[in-house]
Amino acid sequence: MKPDPEPWYSTSLNLWQLAGVLVASWTLTKTLTEGWRRTVGRRSYTFSRLRKVAPGVRHDYVESLLGEPKWQSTMQCTRLTKVESEGADEEDRKVELTVRTWLLSKLCYLVTWCENDIVVMYGVTTTSWWFRPWVRVNETRVRLGKSTFSDLSDDAVIHRAWLGNRRFGYFEEHYFGNVGGYRSWYVGVNDFGYSAFPVSIDWFDDSDIRHSQLLPGPREAYRVSTPINTVVVSGAALYEEVRDGTFFGISLGVDQDLVRLADPEYHVLDSRFGRAHRRIRAWRSVQNYRRWEKKRQIRQDQ
Repeated sequence: MKPDPEPWYSTSLNLWQLAGVLVASWTLTKTLTEGWRRTVGRRSYTFSRLRKVAPGVRHDYVESLLGEPKWQSTMQCTRLTKVESEGADEEDRKVELTVRTWLLSKLCYLVTWCENDIVVMYGVTTTSWWFRPWVRVNETRVRLGKSTFSDLSDDAVIHRAWLGNRRFGYFEEHYFGNVGGYRSWYVGVNDFGYSAFPVSIDWFDDSDIRHSQLLPGPREAYRVSTPINTVVVSGAALYEEVRDGTFFGISLGVDQDLVRLADPEYHVLDSRFGRAHRRIRAWRSVQNYRRWEKKRQIRQDQ
């Protein structure tokens, strides 16, 4: 009786080949995905991560989406309570908020304010012409870095502006009650964001140069011509500082004084990339100043 011929295939060899194909496919897929996130797809990937952030979520959830924050600090606030009118001790209403800041693919900054590791407020500041996401302020769609304040109705709860030797900003609060989920939207100009235009010194009351309200005429002109580069979304007004408009200080969103030392312009170890970055920043500053001067001259002529 003749022995059975050997099969034309080897079970063990085919299993190893299959395992090799699977590992190679997984490695290739991971490499292509990571490359897509870091290059042409980083804008859509960043936007998809940001869409999942909301007031009330846990900080651990935000960190699972975006990784560890690059900056972290604390601030003291005074909580609003129902017994406030009954003479509650102010010290008992003091709470500590943790402020965390992410730099996302050099496209934007995300800032979260957390109490007991629960996000009570978050803000996005775009820093690139390539990242101009659409955000919804109640039922109005606003494109950061492009849409102006005039796209929103002029029914802001508060509006404030400030101008110093090197810092400036403007923001206004919009609140829509139950229709907006009892959230507040703060839209404004961050001096570290993309397409930031300063306000003019002659708009302010000399008695309060930092936090005075704008005069009707210049404010309307500023709302029409200035793009919004920052939006902050909050739940209910839980703190006195939010109610009186001093919560953000002189930075709606990311704080320039906190993050600027990590910018290539301030790196101690110099490089060609750093020198090119400084030249680009200088050119942008000159262009922004020329545009601002042109708009100021037009307003004066009017």
